[in-house]
Amino acid sequence: MFRTVMTTRFDDSLPRLCEFVSNEFGTGILSRSAILRDAGGRLSIVLPERVNEPELERSALALSAAIGAYARQDSVIVDAEYPGAQRLLNEAGQRPPTTVGRFAIQLLDRRIVGSDWLRSPTDAFGKTPRIVFASLKGGVGRSTALCVVAAHLSRKGRRVLAIDFDLEAPGIGSMILDENELPEFGMLDYLVEAGLSNVDDQFITELTGDSFLGAGGARVSVVPAIGRRTLEHPENALAKIARAYLDAPQENGSPKTITDQLSDLLTRYEALGAYDVVLIDGRSGLHETTASLILGIGAEVLLFGLDQPQTYQGYRLLMGQLSQYRVSASDDWRERISFVHAKAEDAVDAREEVASKFLDLLTSLTSPRNFEIPPNEKLTENDFDLTWQDTTDTPEVDLLEGQVLHVLEDTRYRRFDPVADRKMLDSRSYSSTFGSLLDYIDSVTIEPSSDDAEDQ
Repeated sequence: MFRTVMTTRFDDSLPRLCEFVSNEFGTGILSRSAILRDAGGRLSIVLPERVNEPELERSALALSAAIGAYARQDSVIVDAEYPGAQRLLNEAGQRPPTTVGRFAIQLLDRRIVGSDWLRSPTDAFGKTPRIVFASLKGGVGRSTALCVVAAHLSRKGRRVLAIDFDLEAPGIGSMILDENELPEFGMLDYLVEAGLSNVDDQFITELTGDSFLGAGGARVSVVPAIGRRTLEHPENALAKIARAYLDAPQENGSPKTITDQLSDLLTRYEALGAYDVVLIDGRSGLHETTASLILGIGAEVLLFGLDQPQTYQGYRLLMGQLSQYRVSASDDWRERISFVHAKAEDAVDAREEVASKFLDLLTSLTSPRNFEIPPNEKLTENDFDLTWQDTTDTPEVDLLEGQVLHVLEDTRYRRFDPVADRKMLDSRSYSSTFGSLLDYIDSVTIEPSSDDAEDQ
């Protein structure tokens, strides 16, 4: 008889490594080790203590057999005396623990792209509210909603900076900027230049154009994805995009990621004191820039979606990633996430049914592992030995009070072009369709002073 060999796949590799090391060296050693996953997905582990050489060689052969192609071909297991081992152990000790089944481990996940998904969520910024408009699919009215919000805030006397971070499908620049107000450069140019040359104050001023929306209230400035220079040289657009997502090298040798570059830009704009609110239109999908917007800038995050199976499936993937991050006692990043049910029916019952589906997605963020780690305290696998999982009792978990907003289906906004028809951004046109969203926006933005402009 032929023996069937079980092939190890990506999802199996890390759990199998953890089980193997636990069985070979004891469960206590895992939380003190450094597990490395290289850019290709291959695994190796640095043990925090000395192991005799024959045992190390035997274990290395057995681990390679256990995880197959996902074992690093050389040095799949090394001990604390291996050259460079202490540096890796120290680096792993600075990372938030990763939960793999019943184990809490220190994982060093090396990636060519997607490194910003490895960062812990940034605390909220208090000076200028930042609001991100994000979605997993296009065609959900995300950019349209941002333009409506910008018009609404302007009429409330709030100075708005709107940034188009969707480099490959730019929208808000052409939506709320007249052609003659398009600035010299856009976000695409900023990301390229930030990685290669000096971005001085003059360059920053050439990133923004003033929208016609400001004529009806407070100032609205726009940083488009694509500036005038790229439109004049369209042959360079794809070459720029290919470089925009790369980490920028720094003198100290550490990479400056997209999150770092965006955060720097927002800090420079905030230093100007010229804006009360920043609105950012993100790219669709689970892209590197999505990590920057959701995790890296302390923003209120609006996740747009239609009532479709693809929507819930995609957001389950996102929630699975977010569920790995810890919650600070001083700043609960989960409270800044809201879903927006786009193109919703007018019927209340139908909206409530969809709202329950979105709220279900948030329950994965209420896992008992989403607690704050006290300073200088290390997690062990015992911290994740949840006894209630082995019983029939229902765990007592404080469910997250997540928000679900809605934007009604409105055929008038299917061909949204406020440059051609500015009545589209008149409050009498949008107030009923976007009312739920606008009420939320008012609740998270700074109230204007008494002498600021009111609704006009």
